[in-house]
Amino acid sequence: MLSVISVFAGGGIGSVLRYLVSSRIGSHWGIMTVNLLGALIIGIVYHFVSVRTGLRPEVKAFLMTGMLGGFTTFSTYMLDFCLLMGRQQTAEAFLYLLGSLMLGVAFLYLGIYAGKILF
Repeated sequence: MLSVISVFAGGGIGSVLRYLVSSRIGSHWGIMTVNLLGALIIGIVYHFVSVRTGLRPEVKAFLMTGMLGGFTTFSTYMLDFCLLMGRQQTAEAFLYLLGSLMLGVAFLYLGIYAGKILF
């Protein structure tokens, strides 16, 4: 239960930070900045929690799933790609990378189309 509360608290903080950073910069450049910054930070935090084996699971949940998940999901996407590459699963890594991007755009357009039909 403590992990759930940690994710909840971290997610709120991350979401507010995303809003502050992206609205300060504006347009898609603000979102791109948030996504790139999130990718950088999740790499740092991932290494930190990997070498600090004594950290409680709630701390990892707060930082990675909560705060960075609330800040941007792009960071998790980049981390997953990096981990696949680190395990020499190159084909799967690039399928994941490009598939997520292409299918994400396709689903976005599908959602816009469905929204026009429904509303």
